[in-house]
Amino acid sequence: MGTSQHWRRLATVLTTTLLTASLIGAAPPPQPTTAQLGSPVLGQSAPAPVAQSGPASASTVGTTVTISSAKKTLRAPTPKISGTAAVGSKLTAKPGTWTSGTSRSYRWYANGQAISSGTKSTFTPSTAHQGKRITVKVTGKKSGYSTVSRTSAPTLKVARSSTPRVSGTAVTGKTVTASVGSWTPSTSFSYQWRANGTTIKGATSKSYKISSSHAGKKISVRVTGKKSGHTTLVRTSAQTSTVKKAAPAKRPTSVQHTSSSWNCPKGYPIKGNASSRIYHVPSGSYYKRTNPERCFATTAAAKAAGYRASKR
Repeated sequence: MGTSQHWRRLATVLTTTLLTASLIGAAPPPQPTTAQLGSPVLGQSAPAPVAQSGPASASTVGTTVTISSAKKTLRAPTPKISGTAAVGSKLTAKPGTWTSGTSRSYRWYANGQAISSGTKSTFTPSTAHQGKRITVKVTGKKSGYSTVSRTSAPTLKVARSSTPRVSGTAVTGKTVTASVGSWTPSTSFSYQWRANGTTIKGATSKSYKISSSHAGKKISVRVTGKKSGHTTLVRTSAQTSTVKKAAPAKRPTSVQHTSSSWNCPKGYPIKGNASSRIYHVPSGSYYKRTNPERCFATTAAAKAAGYRASKR
């Protein structure tokens, strides 16, 4: 090997050593002396030693390459809540479509405050959550991906309601009334009465007088409760027993006589004298001369009222 080539090889080894030391953060090896490198050949100067007092500079070692460890990003849509925001009514978190293989966890909130028991995909508000808005936060995790959390939009305020009841007798001509029970304070109500589940036209008051056309049917009432900012709730009562026809009104056995005429009304031929407690039949001697205070349908009715028969 020629002397010139020998110097070039030694310089290359030295540069490579310095570069490696710089990359791994080690101190560079000491510079070789002229004696160590050997005497230059006559007529050829030795290569200048490489000045290096520390790690090699960028100009010495070239561009430094950085290996990135950034994680991938999960596909994470905003979740939604399905169901009615009401006490005792189940809500369900709908997370949407996340990156395949993502594990999800849930946390429910009331007015932004975490609910200790709300860690499942479903949640049922209690009376403690009445008047509050509910949200759910879904957190997704997958190896090699950054953990992501998404929170739903809030519901309307949680409302409270009860199943209404129908009070009264299920008989034609009788009036039944809706009892709403316990709802969110200041709730306004509207009513719709039904017969065998079919809407009764015009029956939209708290009370309803049962029509004769509904004999043989069952009556119920649907109550709608509304309050600003709260969930509107609709509740329907249980049905009554089958509506019965009202018994025919019993005809009175006597009537008070108030007419200026001395004649009793039709159907009440027996004249009664209140002062004497005597009754007169049409065939009696004093019948036409008696101005009655009370008229009876039968002599039995007169006797039952405490009157006795005229002797003539």
